[in-house]
Amino acid sequence: MKTTQHFVNLLIAVALIAALPGPVQACGPFFPDRILVESDQFFLQLPYSRFSYEARQVPVPYEPAFRVVPPSVGEHETPGEALVRQTQQLDLEELGRVLEAVQPDDAQRQKILADYWMVREVLSAAARTRDKWVQDVWFGEGRGPAPTLTGPLAVPDGLPGEFADYLRGAIAYWQNDMDTARRAWQDLLRLPADERRHRSTWAAYMLGRSYLSTDAAQAMGWFRKVGELAKEGYHDSLGLAAASLGWEAQIALRQRHYATALELYRVQLAAGEISAPISLLLAARHAAADAGPEERAVCAANPTARRLITAYLLCASVLEWDPRVVAWLDSFRTLETPVDEAERLAWAAYQTGNLPLTAAWLARAPEQAPIATWLRAKLLLREGKITQALPLIAQVATHFPRDRDFRVNRETGELSGVFDELRAQAEIGGIRLGRGEYVAALDVLVQGVDMDSDRHWLDVAYVGEQVLTLTEFKEFVDRRWPTAVEGSGDTKKRGIGERMRYLVARRLARHGQLEEALPYYPADIQSHFRQYMEGLRSGKNAGQPRKQRAEALWAAAQATRHRGMEFLGTEADPDWAWVEGSYDLGTTRSQRPKTGVNRATQEELSRAAGHRPRPDRRYHYRYLAADLAWEAGALMPDQSEDTARVLALAGTWLKNIAPKEAERFYKALVRRCGKTRLGQEAQLRRWFPEVSGEVAAPSQ
Repeated sequence: MKTTQHFVNLLIAVALIAALPGPVQACGPFFPDRILVESDQFFLQLPYSRFSYEARQVPVPYEPAFRVVPPSVGEHETPGEALVRQTQQLDLEELGRVLEAVQPDDAQRQKILADYWMVREVLSAAARTRDKWVQDVWFGEGRGPAPTLTGPLAVPDGLPGEFADYLRGAIAYWQNDMDTARRAWQDLLRLPADERRHRSTWAAYMLGRSYLSTDAAQAMGWFRKVGELAKEGYHDSLGLAAASLGWEAQIALRQRHYATALELYRVQLAAGEISAPISLLLAARHAAADAGPEERAVCAANPTARRLITAYLLCASVLEWDPRVVAWLDSFRTLETPVDEAERLAWAAYQTGNLPLTAAWLARAPEQAPIATWLRAKLLLREGKITQALPLIAQVATHFPRDRDFRVNRETGELSGVFDELRAQAEIGGIRLGRGEYVAALDVLVQGVDMDSDRHWLDVAYVGEQVLTLTEFKEFVDRRWPTAVEGSGDTKKRGIGERMRYLVARRLARHGQLEEALPYYPADIQSHFRQYMEGLRSGKNAGQPRKQRAEALWAAAQATRHRGMEFLGTEADPDWAWVEGSYDLGTTRSQRPKTGVNRATQEELSRAAGHRPRPDRRYHYRYLAADLAWEAGALMPDQSEDTARVLALAGTWLKNIAPKEAERFYKALVRRCGKTRLGQEAQLRRWFPEVSGEVAAPSQ
């Protein structure tokens, strides 16, 4: 039946997505969009749309008479296997109902069904084998001709005529005996109308399939016959009338009748065919790549074909700068295209770098259309007219469609940079930052953050942590989020207000303003931070006994080492608390473009350089923890096992990331605690001994 076609389409979908270019990490984690590190090559781009979305916006040339009947796909099934199962199940159910009407003997009825099931199971196995072969061929693993059914297989006695004829044809079809198959199905269609209500559409459909590779006209005629039979009331439980549209389209595509193929696939999409977007994409791609002047003219004059090819040009980044795109756009330009298409055509022209053609189409586009408005802004930015462009981008951010399906990408891959109202806000933020409007830039960038994916969050973190002064940043957050925000306790699920206050907390703490920082921390961290503060206060108090100070400083050192990321870590570089320090995405300051619309000014870069943590190194808090441990050790006695453990552990914190800084702990361990077990082991190793655990408190 229709198994192979559907499965091939789904394989094509997988292959296309896998092959599409885009700024997607090949492996490892997904990193969100960061507007501030984009050069003008990307900043001045407009998105490539998603073809599946665009295709559905194209009006249907005519409503489909019938709907697709998709199978339910089980958890461990392929789509092809689900279609085979659906076909066999419906076949047996319909035969059972017919037998109840014509065969009164229950025992005989059950025998016929059992015999039929056995034959049907063999055919289903052949169909599954064929689908597996198709899959293997697609992925380069299959070789040789398609597998066929071998061995004798007989039609059971007692079957109603139409079921017997159809089964006879199916057996021959899977045995690659097309002449016998066609004769059987044509015999079925010559039966009186009342004797072939259930298998007429099946026979006509398979006759079409049998002629696909040998006689396109015959195949097309039989596929159209399926729809005629369904309209006359013949049963179409598998939705073959809708499936036939796809085969008609495929024939038209082979004959280079692109407009016809695109119309048929669009109708099939409206009928509910899940593979239709992929079929449309392939048809549009063939038209874009292969059509000659006459064929382009036919497509340009056909509203459905014209819109679908335009949709493809919006999505296919691989065609950027391709002269064939320009040829298509020129074909469209000679026609009186509707105003609502002008926006998309301007969009496609912009993708090719044809700015005069972009401007020409924009002159005909609706004034308030969001993409057209964005395009006008991009053209102004290219001319250096930033002041005029800003309100247009703000208009995009305000009036962008709220249709959640309209989230278009820089590339056709679904994981690439998304363009929507948040992207527009981020662009405004980037432009304002380049103009030295630092607080205003942060205000807009915050509005461009997507809390689910963290898009543009790292841009916000950079401006808040490095560009604004501490006073500017704190005042900004106090105005927007003046009181503590109740949070979830999960760092990744905190709301924007809680996360912004948390940035302030850590920046204050890095500046030593611990008391002021405390209320800005999330509630689930405040108690731990309070203990940390008390430890520091006690350890720094010269009026306290040495032992008590050492205990407090060591406790603070351990807290700084093990909770330093949440107490002090920078959200972006150098610590990357955003990913809990697991990855280093580089230095934002050095990645900022130095030229173009999205450029950083020297003042911004100077600000960013002056607001770095001290020391300006990844995991900077580990160095602070080591300094506290050094102070604790200085208050502890020589030749003490506890002193040795403090020096060994603190040195271990640094030995892999900063061996030179760790060396002082090694030397002190050998010099001050050379008679201890750890000190002696250090002398033998000439480096730090293996040590685990923490020292709760020095014993003396």
